[in-house]
Amino acid sequence: MYKEQAFQVLSNSATAAGFLATAVGDENYNRVWSRDSAITALAILLHEYEALYPSIKASILTLGSQQNESGIIPSNVAIDQDGKPQTSFGTLVGRVDAQTWWIIQCCLYIQKTNDFELKDRLKDQIFKVLQLLDAWEFNARDLIYTPLGGNWADEYILAGYTLYDNLLRYWALLLCQQCWPSEALLSTKITSVYEAILANFSIDGREITKKTIHPRIFTALQHKKIYYLPACFDAAQYNMQWDAAANGLALLLGFENPQILPFIEQFARVDQRLVIPSFWPVIQKQDAAWSLLENQYNYSFKNEPYHFHNGGSWPVMSGILAMGIQSIAPKTTRQIESTYEGYLAEQDGFRFSEYISMNELKPGGKQQMCFSASGYLFMCATPAQIKTVFSI
Repeated sequence: MYKEQAFQVLSNSATAAGFLATAVGDENYNRVWSRDSAITALAILLHEYEALYPSIKASILTLGSQQNESGIIPSNVAIDQDGKPQTSFGTLVGRVDAQTWWIIQCCLYIQKTNDFELKDRLKDQIFKVLQLLDAWEFNARDLIYTPLGGNWADEYILAGYTLYDNLLRYWALLLCQQCWPSEALLSTKITSVYEAILANFSIDGREITKKTIHPRIFTALQHKKIYYLPACFDAAQYNMQWDAAANGLALLLGFENPQILPFIEQFARVDQRLVIPSFWPVIQKQDAAWSLLENQYNYSFKNEPYHFHNGGSWPVMSGILAMGIQSIAPKTTRQIESTYEGYLAEQDGFRFSEYISMNELKPGGKQQMCFSASGYLFMCATPAQIKTVFSI
């Protein structure tokens, strides 16, 4: 219903260097971000909005031109008035998902446009990132390890073997295999990563295998009654937070979870609106985790209960989840979409704000966000459109 407004946000954010996170932002939002530009590209490619294809390519090249000697793709790049790049690999900590999202953006764009010149140009850079991700396993056991603040939820408390980052790595490998099918080692690594995700994040009573990194806590996980895949684990424990983006990606990438719907549907309100938090449950001030959360920020503290990462609903992550459940619960996907449409018209005034507070359903954060406009376009995607991108 509101696709035109969403694409207008993306168009307003398009520059010669690529997509900015928002055309009206500060705090580094007015930069070309690896993650944000890739998510924007995904929305554009899903709907085949060809007018913005050149900005996808510009984003890819801007970020790729600043890859460092270790193979790291920047978190974000700004172009100053003299045309010089100002590059950030992460102020407080590096960004693991900047690597995977950049590869995903590259491969999806190449597949959609058949830009063979770009494919040849980027191959060495992409495979250098893949090699870097191998090193970031640290123990050569097929799951990458993310530091605190090392992905999109940079002010939240997730760290360790995160489901979100490992699914993105798995997707990136799949796409690389589709682009370069003759690279035999990709097939072996894809199988290893797939098996490692199953052996460490499953909740179906699965037995321990040689791929299970922490058998003691995995056994305990199998005895818990939960309806979704856990957000992450480390050397001590599983973090049982709900991660909407990770669980949506899991479904899109073929990791089945028939138990997920009861959890999602608990957020339906009496008026049939369905607003999904990106992380849950909310961390309250009396909780043990609060002491870490309240110090986990750079510019200003945003994670009050029901806000930002701490229980806020991010349309972009709800959109990924909506695509994930499309094949098993199309009515629920439509409910998420129609709820967001009502919110855009009635509460947000089509500002495509960064997140929605879960307690008051009010807009929060920055406005005119490519993240949020893309999230809406994810919600609108048809099964056929989704299949063209997530063909595994």
